Amino acid sequence: MKEKLLIGFIFLLVIINLRFFDATFINPTFVNYLDFFAVLGTVMVSAVYMFDRQGGFVLPIQMISLSIIFSMVMALFSWGQGFKDSLFETFPYMLWLLFFWLLHLKIPIRTLEKIIIVYGVFYAILYFFQYANSHIVLFGKPISGEEFTEERGAIRIIFPGAGIFILSIFIAITKISLNDRYKWLYIGLAVLGLIIPVMQVTRQFIAGVFLIYFFHFFKSQSLLRKFLILGAFAGGLLILVNSDIPMIKGVIEVQQRDAKLGKDYIRVQAGEYFLTDFSPNTLSQIFGNGAPNWGISSYGKFIERLSIIKGYFLSDVGIIAVYAMFGVFAIIGFGLMWYKSFVLPVPKQQEYVKYYLWYLLFTSFTWYSVYHYHYVIATIFALYIYHRSYMEQKKWDIISLLIKKAPDSMEKKKILTPVKEAKMIT
Repeated sequence: MKEKLLIGFIFLLVIINLRFFDATFINPTFVNYLDFFAVLGTVMVSAVYMFDRQGGFVLPIQMISLSIIFSMVMALFSWGQGFKDSLFETFPYMLWLLFFWLLHLKIPIRTLEKIIIVYGVFYAILYFFQYANSHIVLFGKPISGEEFTEERGAIRIIFPGAGIFILSIFIAITKISLNDRYKWLYIGLAVLGLIIPVMQVTRQFIAGVFLIYFFHFFKSQSLLRKFLILGAFAGGLLILVNSDIPMIKGVIEVQQRDAKLGKDYIRVQAGEYFLTDFSPNTLSQIFGNGAPNWGISSYGKFIERLSIIKGYFLSDVGIIAVYAMFGVFAIIGFGLMWYKSFVLPVPKQQEYVKYYLWYLLFTSFTWYSVYHYHYVIATIFALYIYHRSYMEQKKWDIISLLIKKAPDSMEKKKILTPVKEAKMIT
């Protein structure tokens, strides 16, 4: 009963943390308070277990979490932003600590996969519903103005909560390759994973997903099939580039325009500013400036003016925004996380966690996927699954080595007895 209640809480925490996919028809004050208390309660419980474990992804997440918490002190020291304003802005990022509570609870991986898949399907359904009713803003907000408008050859709706959808489609392509019994469900979800990014005409989204799909289905093929797939991919790309599809033409035109701008591209200028000129003192250059309460505190008003006058947005510079807000040690934490994603092995059944972390790396310079609440809970789930899979595999490797070295069958039996008892991993 207790386990079911905890799983139910985690299931609800996802939708609460995503603020019901930023639904505009729900009272925003209610959503803000519900999210605040749900996340803060989770963080307080999770903090108790923060230093219980070692190895895997524990150190990177400790570094990121502590950097986020300490950044509230820096916001006060460097910008005079009060603790109340800092807490209100910082609490969504503090959910990183949930990782440690999940490790303590030992939530089954299959259970988390089911939760992710449910929300991935839910994301797709709500996206198409919003697209069909694009004249009314039901979820999220338009890029500019009061309603969704046509951009890049399509009605552009950047649907909130993309992290959980991206993780779900990477689970889907992994399950397809393993011939899972729900293969047709996963094929449908994987196809949506190609269609929805194109419909949202966001370059990072499209390129990141397509590259991961290509890598996944390419890597395990024979040499002949690799040549055929590569040829088909290149041919398909040429057809798309030269097609009259408005969405594709719109993306290409924007890419060509931005490429011509070079250093004059607004995101390049914003990145340079937040990297070199933003922090008012040496301590802020090391420990960050904290998260600004947009338009409320003096710090938040400065950030608001910066966006209006110069067009510089923290959300446009991804990992540089992490540095600007949370400092050097948070960057080291992310660096360690990505390094480990390349060197730590994971069973084939959970390869999707590597794909998700690589997707974050690919989009980390021009998008807020590394720190925004639309992504954080999906990132935590991916890291928990990765960490647990890796540690369990490491444990079995050690046990297998001990079995091989055991001098007689009696000693093997002593080793195997606790192994059988502990075999229920996921």
